Amino acid sequence: MASSGILVLSGPPCSGKSAVGAALADALTTAGHGRIHLEVDALFELLFPQSDRNRDDRLRAYAGAHLLARMFVDGGETVVLECTYARRDQRASLLEALAGSAAPLWVVEFFVTPDEAVSRFRERRQATDLDEALVRERAEAFPYFDDARRMQSSSGTPEEHAQSIVRWLRQDPLPVDQEAWAQAGRGWN
Repeated sequence: MASSGILVLSGPPCSGKSAVGAALADALTTAGHGRIHLEVDALFELLFPQSDRNRDDRLRAYAGAHLLARMFVDGGETVVLECTYARRDQRASLLEALAGSAAPLWVVEFFVTPDEAVSRFRERRQATDLDEALVRERAEAFPYFDDARRMQSSSGTPEEHAQSIVRWLRQDPLPVDQEAWAQAGRGWN
């Protein structure tokens, strides 16, 4: 496994990113790899607790997470960044923070059907600005990237997915083409 890099866990809302991210942080630590897990939504809540979750605040939360990721990756850590990363400008923000870094960027995308996403959304107990219609729309329109590692979120437990990702990272996978990944994101229109 590379000594440092950025691993993005991406996908629509309710696709299992957070659960796999937590399990992955545990799995990497258990495997003897001190790794950093940055959940962008959690950072957003710390930075902007009174926000109406507008686009500018969201982008600032992404930028903050990306600056932290750059700091840790420059220190030799592998950073797990976890958030939707559906938008072009969210992806571009990460590339801007990584400018001049040789750290590889790996992307794991979680696929979830719209019906499964809505079902999971109904079981959530956390505050959110989403509703069932938005969850369905975002699951239907998520801009999956062909060169990312794709995982069917319903095909295993978070721990099983985490172990699969650890095995994949041990094979030193090729990083994604950063510019192509950024351009594959959706605009805001």
